[in-house]
Amino acid sequence: MNSLIIDDLAKTEILRGLHVYRIESAQDFAVFEERIRSAISPQLKLQVGDAKVIDEDNFEEVFQYWNETFGDAVRNGFKTSRYYVCDIQEGRTFIDRAQSKVVFDLGNNNARVKKLLLTDYDFFWTIYEKVRDVEIVRGILAKIDRLTDETMRRFYGEFFTPLPFAKKGLEYIEKTVGKHWWKSGEYRLWDMAAGTGNLQYGLPADALKYCYLSTLYKEDVEHCQRLFPGANVFQYDYLNDDIGNVFADGELPLGLTWKLPEALRADLNNKKTKWIILINPPFATSQTAGAKGKSKKDVSDTLLRKKMHADNLGETSRELFAQFLFRIRKEFKGKTAWLGLFSKLKYLNANNDQKLRDKIFQYDFARGFIFSSVNFSGTSRTSQFPVGFLVWNLAKTVRLEAQNIIVDAFNTSAEKIGKKKIPTNHRDEFLSKWIERPAGVKKFPPFSSGITVSFGGKDVRDRISESFWGALMCCGNDPQHQKFTTLLSGPYVSAGSHSITPDIFEKSMVVHAVRLLPKVTWLNDRDQFMQPNSKLSIGFIRDCVVWSLFSGSNQTVALRDVVYLGQTFQIHNHFFPLLRASIRRWKITDSDIELDLMAAKEDRFVARWLDDQKLSREAQAVLDAGKSIFRFFYENLPQLDTTKFKVATWDAGWWQVRSALADRNLGEDLFKPLREAHTVLKAKLLPQVSAYGFFSCTE
Repeated sequence: MNSLIIDDLAKTEILRGLHVYRIESAQDFAVFEERIRSAISPQLKLQVGDAKVIDEDNFEEVFQYWNETFGDAVRNGFKTSRYYVCDIQEGRTFIDRAQSKVVFDLGNNNARVKKLLLTDYDFFWTIYEKVRDVEIVRGILAKIDRLTDETMRRFYGEFFTPLPFAKKGLEYIEKTVGKHWWKSGEYRLWDMAAGTGNLQYGLPADALKYCYLSTLYKEDVEHCQRLFPGANVFQYDYLNDDIGNVFADGELPLGLTWKLPEALRADLNNKKTKWIILINPPFATSQTAGAKGKSKKDVSDTLLRKKMHADNLGETSRELFAQFLFRIRKEFKGKTAWLGLFSKLKYLNANNDQKLRDKIFQYDFARGFIFSSVNFSGTSRTSQFPVGFLVWNLAKTVRLEAQNIIVDAFNTSAEKIGKKKIPTNHRDEFLSKWIERPAGVKKFPPFSSGITVSFGGKDVRDRISESFWGALMCCGNDPQHQKFTTLLSGPYVSAGSHSITPDIFEKSMVVHAVRLLPKVTWLNDRDQFMQPNSKLSIGFIRDCVVWSLFSGSNQTVALRDVVYLGQTFQIHNHFFPLLRASIRRWKITDSDIELDLMAAKEDRFVARWLDDQKLSREAQAVLDAGKSIFRFFYENLPQLDTTKFKVATWDAGWWQVRSALADRNLGEDLFKPLREAHTVLKAKLLPQVSAYGFFSCTE
């Protein structure tokens, strides 16, 4: 409705000459903001000033704006880029105001007439200036075919490295090796996984003769040959071709054949040649388990993987990314070479890539930046993670653990928003290695959540340790696995949990809290949780225990007569926080549960532990608010669906209590003070999580 009103107003006589700003366009908003700032300046000037010049550096950005505004109106038979390059040249377009049309002189006596909204057209050309310089026109024409290759969706970077960040990568290469590095003739650039050439998109024409672009598919070779005339483009399988030659020991046999171009081999053998490796290698990993695994079973079964197996590189050899790095290390050993690497950050700190860091990737960091995965088309907005472009000096050997790696961080508009330190600690220092996990020796019903006992699956984990009080599910060691952090009353059905015993109770509750307290963002999603850097205070431990007991991830329960594989189990809630003596004084409105309480012979483990502790003011506030909810729960049992939540014993779990009350919309006025106290306790704990070195918290 608002858009109709605006359109009608814009057509009136008095407002016809005004420009309507379409704020949904980011660039139009920037123009609008610029004009507003100018209008409210002391000089009260309504014009921005001189129109912006279009040149080889900005013609792509200008095209995006032009295409958003006029693309639909001109698209018919010719690419929109052809109309655009015609329009930006002085004297190549003519306006027929009587008909609200623009005539495009496309050359060779070919003129096309397009009906455009002249208010938008006139406004566009108040912002920009027509190109008059013939050399600038020639430079733009040399690149214009890159703009609208609809088939490969190149201009918008769909399924490829986003072009704004590919361009940033080239800028960081120049910061490292020098501006216009190609002019000296000393450097060669090789992209072994060039694909359709997004990384080289921003290179000028005179740099291409110093570039080698190899890619797996013939179609990509043909595409790059059209896109980068002058570059040496060839079809090549970097993980299989010439492997025997590259890894041969001693002299190569006579008559040896190569698939590498002769010119490239000559440059590789020339000790004076300096190298830039610019690459975004594939990240597929061979999987062998489950339906997903079947589709990727042979993806990394390459000749190079066999070489990595021989070097005892283990799981990392399954990753295509690591295979590229393995050959690069061999091929460029002893050479002056810089590696510009677009990638996830797992090679810097992931648990499974420790052998890669120990045996292969030990290079000197120069500079780099990170940006969110959301910039890649088709990726999730809810599960963002950092993608990095880091530049490494391959001629200098330095362990990653010994380096202070700090990179620039960019938002989705490729604007710098700050800096980010990337932790590169050895995996032996990970929080996941802090607790010595007790061995599972007894069968017990496995849980997938709350009251759900799971029976299926090929790899069921249904064993508990001696002195078992509960289980901590804590898969992985980075924030992307934060949601896999849960307290359960039985073993987690799959991998990633361990039994909680009295000996490791405090450590387990600290781990539970530390993994859940930090806010996960795309910036820290691939950081690692670390072991504490000093002895923990008893106050910190107590606060973590209480925070964990009343967190939403506490899914501990009490269940009666659970049948599993022919055996019947009684599952006690050892995380029940209250002593029997205290709740026996309360009003319990279910006679069966009251009788069960009266017959109980001992308090639960956590209640006894809490009774021996002097809690902080913040922790005591949480516990008191929690007690009020438990009391309300017992007083209102007849109103609750106790069957649905399997409440049959006096030591009901926190998951059962809050779920049963929420199911009947009861006790909300009691949950509010608990949430507030819980938030206050979190605010107290967060700085200590950072201070103890568990994780760098930003809130």
